[in-house]
Amino acid sequence: MQLKQIEIIKYRNFENIVIDFEKSNFPNIFSIASKNGGGKSTLLQFIFILLHCFNNMSRQFYMRKILTKEDSGLVHFIIEEDEEEYNLDINLNNVYNDSGVCWTTDMTDKQLAKLSNSIYLTLPDAQPLHFLSKEDDKEKMRKLLPNFSTYEFPTEESILNSFEHEKQEDFKEMRIYGQYGSNYITFQNELKDFIEGKEIGENEDGTKIIFKLKDSDKELLSEDLSHGELRKLGIYIWLKSIVKKDAIILMDEVDIALHPSWQYELVDNLTQWSKGSQFLLATHSPQILSSTYYKNLILLDKKKNLVSIKRLKEPPLDRDVNIMLKTIMGADYFPKELKKLQKEYRDLFDNGESETPKAQKVKLQILEYESENSSFFQGIAFDKELQDI
Repeated sequence: MQLKQIEIIKYRNFENIVIDFEKSNFPNIFSIASKNGGGKSTLLQFIFILLHCFNNMSRQFYMRKILTKEDSGLVHFIIEEDEEEYNLDINLNNVYNDSGVCWTTDMTDKQLAKLSNSIYLTLPDAQPLHFLSKEDDKEKMRKLLPNFSTYEFPTEESILNSFEHEKQEDFKEMRIYGQYGSNYITFQNELKDFIEGKEIGENEDGTKIIFKLKDSDKELLSEDLSHGELRKLGIYIWLKSIVKKDAIILMDEVDIALHPSWQYELVDNLTQWSKGSQFLLATHSPQILSSTYYKNLILLDKKKNLVSIKRLKEPPLDRDVNIMLKTIMGADYFPKELKKLQKEYRDLFDNGESETPKAQKVKLQILEYESENSSFFQGIAFDKELQDI
């Protein structure tokens, strides 16, 4: 299944907004960016709670927790399954009524159940949850919301379960097609090359996970892996053994602890690790934004306490991270002091005072930040040549 569109009449800082998630030939991954407090996490939690809970009586009280008395109107979803589009309208006005949650749809009960069980949310453990209060029992919450999770380091048991899961997938293909699948072999090979310089596998009788250095018999403890390595492995195991195929996967701050090169690779990684799924990523990472198809970039712009949606109409100038920071995130990528010094030196140069003691002092201060071969000084040198012609 895929989320094609969401229209919100009134929810917190979102009023009369429409977000399209049109599928293309590019990876089915949408990156959501904003400044801190711009509404990324709020939006992901709202989408998850509505679609995961609306048609399940035991979960509907989470909808009441995430809503305020001011939230109102319909939330209109367009859902796609097998290239067919369906409408789902959830009425926020009736959430607090004793009659329960009201919705209208042209989807069958079977499709609604599939939708509810095909959406997942994962986020950092420290992330505030709008659908959970301090008094709530977290263990009870996890049982009632099986598709909600926080980023966790993989345990030996979870990796062993993943191997078992891939074996069962091979058996399932045998029953359906008359021959065993290659899921286990693929999973095994991927883990062997998952982390540079290290191998991950199970022992001969499948009772223990072995970490070791490549081309060596020296075994490692899981604690010998770095925070980033464990984080990346945890996401992979979660997608492989927990998340269903053809899912809608919401991930908040997925870039935490990942090396910049891994952040660049993440869009391709997620596409391979959970083929057929749709991803909505809330991120501050310029590397992830840079590797996301430009039509799949969603910018939440919060002004006067209201959020508006901005999309790029054409590709950015280039995929340099600084361009992404400026264009998408609205963030400066220069230290403020350096920008101030560069402006001061440029003003002195333009006034013909570049050789004065004052200008030389400013230049020396700039050289504490960057070399004389920087683009700034190259620009100054070019302009000086033009003046000398």
